[in-house]
Amino acid sequence: MEQATLTRTFALQQGLISPDAQQRPIKVVQFGEGNFLRAFVDWIIQQLNDANLFNGNVAIVQPLPVGRVRQLEEQDRLYTVILEGLRNGLPLKTHEVIDSIGQTVDVYADWQEFLNLADNPDLQIIVSNTTEAGIATSEEDSPQATPPKSYPAKLVRLLKRRYDDGLNGLLIVPCELIENNGEALKAALLETARKFGYEQEFLDWIEHNNTFVSTLVDRIVPGFPRDDANRIWNELGYRDDNMVKAEPFALWVVGGSKEAQRKVNELLPAKSLGIDLVTTDDVTPYRERKVFLLNAPHTTMALIARLMGLETVGQVMADDRMKSFIVNEMREEIMPVLSLPQSELDSFAHAVIERFSNPYNRHALDSIALNSVAKFKARLLPILERNVNQGRAVPRRIALALAALLVTYGHLTDAQIAISDDPAVLERFSNMEPSGDCVRRVLADTEIWGRDLTAIDGLADLVEQDVTALSNGNVDGCVAPLA
Repeated sequence: MEQATLTRTFALQQGLISPDAQQRPIKVVQFGEGNFLRAFVDWIIQQLNDANLFNGNVAIVQPLPVGRVRQLEEQDRLYTVILEGLRNGLPLKTHEVIDSIGQTVDVYADWQEFLNLADNPDLQIIVSNTTEAGIATSEEDSPQATPPKSYPAKLVRLLKRRYDDGLNGLLIVPCELIENNGEALKAALLETARKFGYEQEFLDWIEHNNTFVSTLVDRIVPGFPRDDANRIWNELGYRDDNMVKAEPFALWVVGGSKEAQRKVNELLPAKSLGIDLVTTDDVTPYRERKVFLLNAPHTTMALIARLMGLETVGQVMADDRMKSFIVNEMREEIMPVLSLPQSELDSFAHAVIERFSNPYNRHALDSIALNSVAKFKARLLPILERNVNQGRAVPRRIALALAALLVTYGHLTDAQIAISDDPAVLERFSNMEPSGDCVRRVLADTEIWGRDLTAIDGLADLVEQDVTALSNGNVDGCVAPLA
């Protein structure tokens, strides 16, 4: 018998959602409909709604031409979050239908519907996760475009409409994994508003009538469990093409002024539910710990292990050499250059390895490898530079990860690897060959890296050597000595 599809009628009949869910006002506009935001921010909103602490829904905006809005609408904006993992060494598994998505908007299909979101007096919060590359201006942006290309330009147009309406400013909460993401987004908005020729009064309104916070988010979200979908649908009793798996661990660190912290705790009282939402003056210590001890190894393994034919984080952790390779990277190349107490680093690193080894999550390396260039720059390049600046050798495993990136983006491998990045970025790797001149040309390209990487003493020689080995298929020979 074919499974029923998760729709509002079915969910109401089964008692899976609140009958009043659609009556909640839209309080959040969320740029991004990917797995992470739906299993983290929207899951938290759901917990708050279930506890009668928020009484608001989310309007999801699809910021790119391709996304999940249509699939979500086919299920009446309902989907299931499945949490599976270990807590205190014991297995934990839960599932919950999220009914807190009140509206979905594809800006490329209906620009006017997007602008109309600004007219809502109940709106309180803007949330985004447009990847590390998302908080950036674009030369292609213009005030006449419908839509403009960049996320900051889209948000500026929304805020301008709200300003013209005479409505209040908003709490703006970027979740992109870049340093000081709140300040970076504000700067990009102001730059775009000036470029568009908007009046100074509007620029002042952006800066003084809106509250920008910087954040760190932490939850491993493998996403749609493709290999186990039929089994899970049988367990759930319905078909859900938008379900998303995540680990139980969740941490949201929000940094800002005392007034900003007060506003966050007032609008999002998640602490009262035991959710780890931390408000602080400075996100930096939390960010460094997470970005460099969790995200950096993720990026390393995605770039290298895919060349070995591995597909998931779990497979990496089950491979003795790759697990040892990653543990050694953390202990020998990353932890020595972090300015945190050793005991705290040891504890967090141990927890990360346990989370990577979660037997319930199939976290695809291809998903982690999305926009690898931006991720390498944000996660691994700072560690590489710190090692060199502190008089240490070029970190060998990070150099190998860089070589794996060049081999993959330059199509120098026979391995069948999906590549997903900005076309303009991919173009910089065109016409690559596994030769010194080509490797050094790419490493010296400041348009890619933001600096000339050949200026880092010894790096180009190592990467050139590794590119040659990897392009010849000798991945094991590169990994084994470093495991």
